[in-house]
Amino acid sequence: MKKWVWIAAIVIVALAVGYAVAARSWGLPGLPLANSNGGGKNSAETALTCCLGQFITNLKDSGRFIRISLDLEAVDSHSQKQLVTRSSELKTDIYALLRSKTYEELAGEEGLRNLQKAILDRIEAKCQGMVKEVFFTEFIIQ
Repeated sequence: MKKWVWIAAIVIVALAVGYAVAARSWGLPGLPLANSNGGGKNSAETALTCCLGQFITNLKDSGRFIRISLDLEAVDSHSQKQLVTRSSELKTDIYALLRSKTYEELAGEEGLRNLQKAILDRIEAKCQGMVKEVFFTEFIIQ
């Protein structure tokens, strides 16, 4: 009988350790994710991003369109929550901005950087001091 109690105890401990390792590795409920950035930074130093998703719209030029995907880097977690809450409003402004641009205005690295700044300025008008940076995760003009 004692043998079965010991076996059951070992199995329970093994399952608990396995769950703890899986939770830290894969983000299962119960434990925080393991730090995977490799730089030794703690969670307070990692970037807080808000994904605005993909935008596809016509440019001011006839027959051309733009497809971009945007991420915003928030200054803090409160700002990140506000950006998520106001994302529809921000997306509407970004669509209006994109539709006002021509291919020539967006061509090359200078065009990309100018659009990045224009988007940040639009967001700043609505959410002052909440965004550090605008990142393009996709940028296609056709």
